[in-house]
Amino acid sequence: MSMANLSAAAPFASLKRMGTASLSSLSLRGHGASESAFVARHRYHARRPAIPRDANNILVSSDKRSISSIGTHMESIQALWSKTSPFTSFSWAMNAVAEANVQESQGDNKEINGGDAEVKVPAKFRPYPFPVSEILLLYQRIFKDTNFTALNGFDLSVSKELTVRIEPSLTNLGFGIARVELDENLDKDTASAASDTASVNDNEHEEAKPIEKKKWVIFVPNVIPGELVLVKIYRNYASYSDADLLQIIEPSPDRIEPPCSLATICGGCQYQHITIDRQREMKTMQVQELFERLGGLETHEFPTVLDTLGTPEVFGYRSKITPHYEAPMRKKEWKNAQNNGDAAASKSCEIGSIGFKEKASRRLVDVPYCHIATPAINDALVQIREDKREEARQGLLKKPNKGATLLLRDSDGVVETNHNVYVNTTVKDLVFRFQAGNFFQNNPFMLPKMVDLVVDAATKTSPSGKTMTHLIDCYCGSGLFAIGSSRSFDVCVGIEVNKMAVEEARENAALNGIQNCDFVSASAEAIFLSKDPVRITKEGDDKDLLVGDFPRESTVVVVDPPRKGCSEEFLQQLNEYGPGRVVYMSCDPATQARDTKFLVSFGYEIVSVQPFDLFPQTRHIECLAVFERALD
Repeated sequence: MSMANLSAAAPFASLKRMGTASLSSLSLRGHGASESAFVARHRYHARRPAIPRDANNILVSSDKRSISSIGTHMESIQALWSKTSPFTSFSWAMNAVAEANVQESQGDNKEINGGDAEVKVPAKFRPYPFPVSEILLLYQRIFKDTNFTALNGFDLSVSKELTVRIEPSLTNLGFGIARVELDENLDKDTASAASDTASVNDNEHEEAKPIEKKKWVIFVPNVIPGELVLVKIYRNYASYSDADLLQIIEPSPDRIEPPCSLATICGGCQYQHITIDRQREMKTMQVQELFERLGGLETHEFPTVLDTLGTPEVFGYRSKITPHYEAPMRKKEWKNAQNNGDAAASKSCEIGSIGFKEKASRRLVDVPYCHIATPAINDALVQIREDKREEARQGLLKKPNKGATLLLRDSDGVVETNHNVYVNTTVKDLVFRFQAGNFFQNNPFMLPKMVDLVVDAATKTSPSGKTMTHLIDCYCGSGLFAIGSSRSFDVCVGIEVNKMAVEEARENAALNGIQNCDFVSASAEAIFLSKDPVRITKEGDDKDLLVGDFPRESTVVVVDPPRKGCSEEFLQQLNEYGPGRVVYMSCDPATQARDTKFLVSFGYEIVSVQPFDLFPQTRHIECLAVFERALD
C-alpha cells in the first residue's frame, strides 16, 4: 500500500487498527556495514527519539521499547536536521513510524518503496493538537511518497511553533509549564482531554492545578518561570505536548550562562542556567506547594517552609558519579575472528558515549568532564574513560554484549571505582566505613549541616518538658543519623533491610567508640513489633532491651526512606507505636508530603519543614520535616 493511498483510504482511527508487527528490519541503498551494526546493537526505551551518532543512521523507537535500525541517505538526515534548535541537539519525533512493518526478503538487499510496506501508526502517536513535520519527512523519505502530507485531515507539513509564557512553577523534573488555547475545531476527544484533565502525571511531571477549558499543557526544558519563549512541538500525548526551546524572547533576570557546554542537553543538571539564589527560592516554593497539594494541608495548618539551606560549594561538590555506556559496537572483523576461534579478537568492540542520559530521553550524552563532580573525580574520569575504551578494543570487557555503569567514588580525596572496596568518609569528627558501591550521601559539604539539624530536631525538649532519651533510626543505612545522634541519647537502635549495610553500621559504631547503639537487619515495618532484644552497652554493662519497652513520650523515630517514601503499613505501625516525635528526612518531598497527610491524621503536628540544596544545579531536593505528637 503506498503512502498516498494510505493517507487517502485510511483515516487516523483506521490506521491505528492496522498491522501489529514493529519495525524489525529495513534496508535502503547507501547504508554500510558499520552504520548498520551501530544501530542494530541498540535496544532501549526512549521518551524521545534517539539522535544518530552520525548522519548515516536513524534510530527509531517503538512502543515495545525496542530499537530498529535503518541506514539511509545523507539527504534524509539533512532534511530532518534542517531546523535544529540551538538549545537542544534535535527537535524531531520519529516514534510515529515505530510500529511500521517493513518486510525484507532474507538474503536480498531489497530497496524499500511504497509497495513493500504496510504501516501501523503507534497508539501513542498523535498528529494533534499540533503537527510535527519531522514525522512527515520520515514517512516521505522511507516510503518515497511526497504526496503524503496529512493524517485524518491534520496537516503535518510544518511543525508547530508557539510563543508561550512559562508558568510560575516548574515540574518535579525541572521542566517549564506553558498552557495554550486549542483551536475550536479540534477533535472533540482532544478538547475533552484538555478540559477534563486536572493533573498531568505523564513522564513523571507533577502539575495538578485546575486548568481552563481547552487549555493545553506544553512542557519545555531549560526555561525559568515567567519567561516568554518560542518553542517547537516535537511530540503530542493524550493531554499535553513536549516541545524544544527555540528562542528566549523575554529572558528572566535570573538567567545566566551555564558553565557546562552540555547543560542544555545532559539530564544530569536541570538548573545551570539559573542563578543559585533563584534555584533555592524555587525549591522552597516547590516544597511549600507539595505540602499544600499532596499533603492536603492549608497554609495555616503548618509552618511556612524555611528557606532552602545550601553551602557555597555549588559546583565540584558531588562525591560520587555513575556514568554509563551502552552496548558496545562490534568491530567488522568480529565474525571472522569468532569463526577462526580467536577468542580475544571476537570480543573486540568500540564503546560510544560514556556519560549520562539526555534530557527527556534515554540516549546517552558523552560527558568527559562533570562540573558538579569533585575535582578528584574529574581528574580520574579522564583515565577511566580511556582505560574502558581500550579494554573494549582489546576484547577485555567482561560483558561485551551489554552496556554498563561505571563508579567513581571520592572518599576524602581518593577515588575508588570498585563497588566492593571499602572506603572511609569523615563527617564532622566521625568516620564512616562502607563499600564504595553502597548508598551514602554524596555531598560532603552539606552532610555535616544535615546531621546537625537532625540531631538538633531529635534532642529538643518535648512540649511537656521531657528530655528525649531513646532514638529509633528507620532505614538507617550505614548508621549515619543513629551514630551521629548517639551521644545525645541513652539508647539508639537502627533498622535497615540491607544486611551488608547493617554490618557496616555496627562496624562504624565500634570504629567511633559508640556503645549505646545496636542495629537490626529487617524491614522498617518490623521494628515496632519485634520481640528480639537489642543489646546496648551502658556504663560497662551489656543490656538487652525491647523496642516495645521504650518510653513513648521520650522516644524519637528518625525516618530516612528511599525515594518512594514510607509504606502505609509502616506508617500505621508507627502510629500504633506512638513515639513522641518523628524526624523525617526525605530525598523526595512529594512522597514526604503524601506521608505527612497520614501523620497529621494520626495526631502529629508539623513543627518545621526545612529543605536542603543537597545537589545544586539539579532539580533534586532533600527535605527535613519534624513532627510532634499532639498533647491530649
